[in-house]
This record gives sequence, C-alpha cells and structure tokens, in this order.
Amino acid sequence: MRQISFFFVGLLFISSCTDIEFVLKNKGDAGSLNNKLTYEVSGENYEYVTEALIKHFGSTKKESQNTYLLTVEIKEETIKTSIDTNQVSSSVQYNVGLYYTLIDYSNSCKKIQKTYKTRFTHYPKSEGHNFGSDKALQETYKISVNENVASFKNFVLNNEEFIACLNEG
Repeated sequence: MRQISFFFVGLLFISSCTDIEFVLKNKGDAGSLNNKLTYEVSGENYEYVTEALIKHFGSTKKESQNTYLLTVEIKEETIKTSIDTNQVSSSVQYNVGLYYTLIDYSNSCKKIQKTYKTRFTHYPKSEGHNFGSDKALQETYKISVNENVASFKNFVLNNEEFIACLNEG
C-alpha cells in the first residue's frame, strides 16, 4: 500500500512540474562580447585601459575573427589642489575621461558611443623616497580605470538595441 501511495505522489509531482523551464533569462549574455573585440586605445596611460579591457572583454584574436571594434580615447587632466609654501603640491586631483566607441564590423548594429569620467585625488610625498606614493598612484589609477571599463561593459550589456542586434547575429 505504501509503494502505491509513493508511486501516485511521485506521479502527481512529475506531472505538475511539466511546464517548469530551468532556464535563467536575463537581459544580456555576459559572454556575448568576450574575445570578439579588437581594441584601439589612445592617450596617456593606455596600458592600464588595455589591461582592464582584456580583463572585462577578453583577449583579442586575429582581426578577421573579431566582429566588433572598440576604440577608447583617454583624456587626462591633473589639477594641483593644494600647494605648500615651497611650491610643492601636497594633493593632486586626476580627472580621467574615457571616450568609448563600439562599432560592428558588419554594420548591422548601431554604433555605440559613451563617455565615462572618473576623478580621484592623490597625495604625493616629496620627502625622501616616494616609491610608496608612486605605487599608490598606480593602484588608484588602475582601480579607477577598471571601474570605468566595468561600467561601460554593464552599459553595453543592458543596451536593449544592442542586445537585440546581438541576438539577431
């Protein structure tokens, strides 16, 4: 009797779960642009931007295999925000603007242009060795650029028109 009741409960459970789809649907496929881009980066400190692009979008292959061109123009402005009596700056503000243009080689998708600007302040040390200060500036710059590139990738993957174009191709 127990086996029959377990059989009917199991049959009821299986028949009630026939319409369940075990697929997570989201707006954009995170891997849809990975390893499909050719990068063109210009401006100061381009190596930090190139490193962040590879981290978020993957490495570039041969141009014939890539379907998109991503150009990034870097514009950097430094402002001495605090100057001591001996004319040494005790804090420097960095304004970094990254101007992105994403182009589809086949011209089937609309060109995407977006600008992201980040700002951070650095406190250089002029007394003695400044190795730690320089290293801190590099790390802050990398973090700022990395967040900037992540914001752009998030923008692209949530762009309804671009996602529709990706799904067509």
